[in-house]
Amino acid sequence: MKVLVKKISFIILLCVTAQASFSQTNGKDPVLFSVAGQPVTKSEFMYVYQKNNPNKKNDFSKASLQEYLDLYINFKLKVTEARAIQIDTTAKVRDELEKYGDQLIKSNFDKEVMDAAVQQHYNRMQNERQVSHIMITLNADAKPEDTLVALSKITAAQERLKKGEDFAKVAGEISSDPNAKDNGGLLGWMTGYSIPDMNFEDAAYNTKVGDVSNIVRSKYGYHIIKVNQERPASGQVKVAHILIKPKNLNNNPATPDLDGAKAKADSISNLIASGQITFEDAVSKFSDDNTTKGKDGALEIFGVGRMVPPFETAAFALKNVSDISAPVKTNYGYHILKLLEKKPVAGLEDSKADIRSKIERSDEYNILRRDFVAKAKAKYNFKEYPENKNELIAKLDSSFINSSWKMYKAAGMNKPLFSLSDKTYTQKDMAGFIDLNQKAYRDKDITEKYNKMFKQASEQYIIEYDLSTKNEDFRRLMQEYRDGIPLFALLEQKVWTAAAKDTLGLEKYYEEHKSEYMWDERADAKIYRSPDEATAKEVRKLVQKDTPDSIIINKFIIDSVEAVSIESGLYLAGQNSNIDKLNKQPGLGENILGADGSVTFVKISKMVPSQPKTLKEARGYVISNYQDHLEKKWIEDLKAKYSVKVNEDVFNSMVK
Repeated sequence: MKVLVKKISFIILLCVTAQASFSQTNGKDPVLFSVAGQPVTKSEFMYVYQKNNPNKKNDFSKASLQEYLDLYINFKLKVTEARAIQIDTTAKVRDELEKYGDQLIKSNFDKEVMDAAVQQHYNRMQNERQVSHIMITLNADAKPEDTLVALSKITAAQERLKKGEDFAKVAGEISSDPNAKDNGGLLGWMTGYSIPDMNFEDAAYNTKVGDVSNIVRSKYGYHIIKVNQERPASGQVKVAHILIKPKNLNNNPATPDLDGAKAKADSISNLIASGQITFEDAVSKFSDDNTTKGKDGALEIFGVGRMVPPFETAAFALKNVSDISAPVKTNYGYHILKLLEKKPVAGLEDSKADIRSKIERSDEYNILRRDFVAKAKAKYNFKEYPENKNELIAKLDSSFINSSWKMYKAAGMNKPLFSLSDKTYTQKDMAGFIDLNQKAYRDKDITEKYNKMFKQASEQYIIEYDLSTKNEDFRRLMQEYRDGIPLFALLEQKVWTAAAKDTLGLEKYYEEHKSEYMWDERADAKIYRSPDEATAKEVRKLVQKDTPDSIIINKFIIDSVEAVSIESGLYLAGQNSNIDKLNKQPGLGENILGADGSVTFVKISKMVPSQPKTLKEARGYVISNYQDHLEKKWIEDLKAKYSVKVNEDVFNSMVK
């Protein structure tokens, strides 16, 4: 197995840099060799030679270069064969290519796009902004006529503000926010990710302090945002609270009993302040919040924008752990707060994972991806071919809706569906994508399902193309998958699996080469272990009389436990020092006293001369060598099948 791992590693190592640069055939980068007419340039070979031979970094001798050239030609022959037989069209290989390719694309796309987004959010988290808003609610799936009505209302509010009307006045009269009549649209303090809508957050942070934003569409409707103040970030707090509800609050009466609730809260606050009762006992005895009552009133840690403004203001006003607030009025009643913990904003490295996770779970990730693709389309002159798309759709039938469509139904179709600069994505490419991914889509309309799948496939291809153009390391690694995975599958088919399954061929190879799998001379010996010297003495007497092992063992069974053990086998020199002390002479060795008082001695019956290992004993080595044999034969066949031409002048120019 170790030999096989080394072979696989070498294949991958070759593949990592096999396409180190696009083949150039101009005078500046001459062709070193070609396989089946496909050129390999001097610069490509030099790159992989230096990359894969770190111990020979400065060895440009003819022998060293020739050795690696032979290996690289063999590699290119295999890649050429893999492409020729289209092993990359098999379901297993396509699945592997897509799986690893998607992972690599996502990780590099995230690094390209997400790092900047994470940094932006972290920068916002360093400050908090107090904002007010005017909101006209509108469902995300609203009808066009409802959208026009909402847009008309928010536009009217914008016109009033432009004419100089007070923001709070307009908010109180127009806003759908039920609190706007009382607070003039004040939302309170916010920071990065405290408002669950990125359009709203972007507008709030892109508007100067004191200014009013343009109309903003969020998932809740339309907004106009006013930024009132900015301050350094407060971080997070963890508090416990005692809640005193007005008697009639849950029945939503016109006039709940606020005065009675306030009086009760004041009384409890005085009892705590005077030391007549602890905060925790007061929670247990008086609090109306049943969800926190069993936890001494403790709430989860929170930052700004997570609680109603009066509660939040009181919580962040507490300076020291264990400080307790005066009663605070909110829409839920009266609260008495106790500070349990205060945490500043974490550093960037500690915050990255959390911010990244929030981006991926939000609409922002899709927006980032959409914008990235749009820019790439413009940059690389994206062009679609609708008529070719319709041709492919015509090949889709009810099996596509049932997610059992097979790409052979589009055999021979290879026209472009879209192009980017000099690259095209073909009907064949899309057919393969459909074959692998159709089960993830449940649409019952062929065109709708196709369009969704095409959107995903094209975006993935466009992202890969852009990253490959800008990032050489990414492009090389993608090429590793393009060459390495099909080649691995082909080698598995032609060499590795073939060697293991070809029983007759393996046996024939073993018979022809069994002199290469020899045992050295071995001692046919036994090792006797006894619990003490007295027992060892009795065992030795029995051994000298050639007593069978079974009788010896049964004679010394104590409480159903075998007190004496006997180990027999064929031992090579160096495997057992006690056997080695007999210098290959048959007979009994001396007693060896163990640290636990046990006694061991050995007996050599005879010396077994050198002989071939059986196929079972040498199987791993035989399979590995048989694989080498099959691979060499295969390469000979490939050299006969594909022409290989080496430019000796170019090769000699590399020799130092």
